[in-house]
Formats: sequence, structure tokens, C-alpha cells
Amino acid sequence: MQIIPLQPTHARDAARLHIAGQPGTFLTSLGPQVLTVFYESLPRSAGGLGFAAVDDAQMLGFVSATTSVGRLFVELGTRRAGLFLPPLLACFARQPSLMLRSLETLFYPMVAARQSHRQGHSDGPTAELLSIMVEPHARSQGVGAHLMAALTAECTRRQIELLDVTVDKANAGASRFYTRHGFSLMHDFTLYGRAMYQYQLALKPHEKFRPAI
Repeated sequence: MQIIPLQPTHARDAARLHIAGQPGTFLTSLGPQVLTVFYESLPRSAGGLGFAAVDDAQMLGFVSATTSVGRLFVELGTRRAGLFLPPLLACFARQPSLMLRSLETLFYPMVAARQSHRQGHSDGPTAELLSIMVEPHARSQGVGAHLMAALTAECTRRQIELLDVTVDKANAGASRFYTRHGFSLMHDFTLYGRAMYQYQLALKPHEKFRPAI
């Protein structure tokens, strides 16, 4: 198995794994076409971070993050508008409530940042972990741990001080995964009408992240 930077060519597999791994979430509800454009664009974005676990050219899993959710969606709506907007608008036409959810997606990182500031945490550069997915047959083999190690190493290289992730409160497995990898529970809040947790990992410069396998 190799851990390599996420590439636009991984987009279809990333979209498929995302839909299978996060049923019922906002991004999944946008459909495979929108998600494929999303994962094609993320590696090209200045603030995009991502890695893929591959074995004999087959993707076993991936992790993605961004230094700005808002800026990423602005890039999608401008530079990739021809591919991104038609299927997105079609989704909004079918489910108008998704338009409100898209606004929540853009603004909740700012709310989370203010909450972290009130709690006395760093005002330095932050990133948002968007997704980490592993093929069912490759789980419990350390794939997720190695992906997390690659992501945190890249965050450290970019001098990012905090890595945030939002987890559905009902997803006990995800909460255990992030806690095992050093994330701390910051607060709970409501997003898309669902109870959520925000976890945060404080990154120390030059400290090597050890996979929790």
C-alpha cells in the first residue's frame, strides 16, 4: 500500500466512497456528479489537502481537507462553474432545502472558529477535515491511520496549527476514531437540523504524527 497525494483522477472513486460512507449527509445528497467535480477540484485548490491510499492502482481510501470551506466553494462556483453549477442547481430544484444547507455549510466554519477563539485556542492557521473514507474490505488494517498521518504531516508542513472536524453526534465510531488520533471534543452544536460534535487537533511544529494503529 502507498499513500500518495490525492489527484483529480481519483475523483470518481472518492465520490463513490463518500456516498457509501456518509449516507444522508449534505454533500452525499448532492449526488455523484457534484461530488466528482468537488473531488476533481479539491486537489487543484490552493487550500486543498488530500491523500489516497492505493494498492496496485486501486484506491483503498482517501482523506481530504481544506484551509477554507468558503473559498473552496467559491472556486467551484467560478473556475469550475460549467461543470459544478448545472448539477448543483438541478439538486436545488429537486430539493430546495439543500440551498439552505449549502449556506450553513459555508458559514458554520466561521461560527466554529469564533467558538474556538472564545475557548482561548490559537488564532493561527486552521484546516477543516472534510472526509476520510476507507473501502469496507480494507478497514481495520491501518489505512485510516496512515491517511491521517499523511494529512497531519502536510498540515504541519504548511504551518497549520489546528485541524477541525465535524462529526454527527450519533456516529460513535467516528468519535472513537478521532479521539484515538489525538483530537479533543470542543463543543456540540446543531447543523442541518442534526446534533453535531466539533473535534480539534492541535498540531505542534516539527512533531511527527504517529499512526494510531
